[in-house]
Amino acid sequence: MSAASAATGVVLTPEDEGRLQLYALLARVFAAGPDEGLLRALAQSAGSIEGGGELALAWNDLAAAAAHTLARDATLEFDATFIGVGKARVSTYLSHYHPVTRKEILLVELRDTLVQLGLARTASSAEPEDNLTAVLEVMRHLVAAGSDASSLQRQRTFFARYLQPAYRGFCDAAHKADLSDYYRSAVRLLEVFMESDLAQFEMA
Repeated sequence: MSAASAATGVVLTPEDEGRLQLYALLARVFAAGPDEGLLRALAQSAGSIEGGGELALAWNDLAAAAAHTLARDATLEFDATFIGVGKARVSTYLSHYHPVTRKEILLVELRDTLVQLGLARTASSAEPEDNLTAVLEVMRHLVAAGSDASSLQRQRTFFARYLQPAYRGFCDAAHKADLSDYYRSAVRLLEVFMESDLAQFEMA
């Protein structure tokens, strides 16, 4: 049993353990600029995803980029690109890319969904719930709930409503920005992982 499973009593397949870790990592990467510890851990993780598929290649690209990135430089880039002054060059709010006409309706729906899932924003958080990091964290939570059919269905439903319609728009906007190798690789890893999860949901 994995460490996560041992702590909660929930049994996860090895594949879901890997998905959980990827959701957690990507949530951290797009929450704020990295510290030296994160960059060091990423740099040392090259080859941790086996095989020669796109996911492994994207991971190795991020690991290689992290090895040549300074935390201060990446943090300045994150703030300039994803936070900005007034308006970010690349918005991290998924409702910005969602095809619904009234974005505020989507946010209300997302809040209702989080209540149904037993999740709530902490009092100290000022970020809207449709922030990419927050949505990735919800997916991490759903994956951690188990590898059974009902858990998979909850994951599929949440992904289809809040991530699938919007992640490509975010990735496209980020690809058009003048990003460093570190963030270019991070966006590519997000894109490949989302496509992998989407394919798995469609096959299940």
